[in-house]
Amino acid sequence: MRDMEKVRLLAYELWEQAGRPDGRSDEFWFAARFASECREETGETQPGAPIGRLAEAPSHGARPEQSLLKQAIGF
Repeated sequence: MRDMEKVRLLAYELWEQAGRPDGRSDEFWFAARFASECREETGETQPGAPIGRLAEAPSHGARPEQSLLKQAIGF
């Protein structure tokens, strides 16, 4: 699968997990690109590698997609 297709699929999954908010496609695209680049740098490039899921509600005003991104890139 091409790199851009991987980014697109990850961005879509992050967007769905965040509740499909309107008008924020760029935010999820860049988050997915960042996560993809981090995975490449750490060697986690195998197809089907799991994407982090939101385990609990975020606290202190954090948006759900911020927690999802942190889980996706392993922070």
